[in-house]
Amino acid sequence: MRLKTLLLLATTAVALAATTAVALGARGPAQDGTLSVRDGRATITLRMKGGVIGRFARGKLTVTDSLMNGGTVVVRGAEREVNISEKTTVYWGSNIRFRIMDDSRFVVKIHASKINVSAVGRGDGNLDGWGDPEGGVFFDGTFSLNDDAYRSIPDERVHFDLASSPSAG
Repeated sequence: MRLKTLLLLATTAVALAATTAVALGARGPAQDGTLSVRDGRATITLRMKGGVIGRFARGKLTVTDSLMNGGTVVVRGAEREVNISEKTTVYWGSNIRFRIMDDSRFVVKIHASKINVSAVGRGDGNLDGWGDPEGGVFFDGTFSLNDDAYRSIPDERVHFDLASSPSAG
């Protein structure tokens, strides 16, 4: 008799959860999104939880991170490094390589040329390419957001969300 009662309760709980999800149109929580930039000449800002790895030829990298949950910030090749505050550091130079990971929200701003970066996590950001057809700059790199096809970095600042919906399958 106990087994029957337990089985009936389990079946009822599963049916109730499925019915509630369908009734609310729930698709589950957002999953990690991705951003990939190739050969960028741009200003890129990321406000996210997750990880970023990349490099650029010449420019500036600003990192604001709480590092309260054991996060990691590794920057190589910076010619100059300035601590703006306890949480914010600015790195300048050529051929800078970096890796930033944290489960807490952090902010990364890249203002550089020849940017190659990959980010995985949840958050949002902005892309602003340096293309200027009147000035003779026609190519400012390409980007892919949340597994979409690569396309040209926009010449005006564009906001994006770094998250993808769970697959329906």
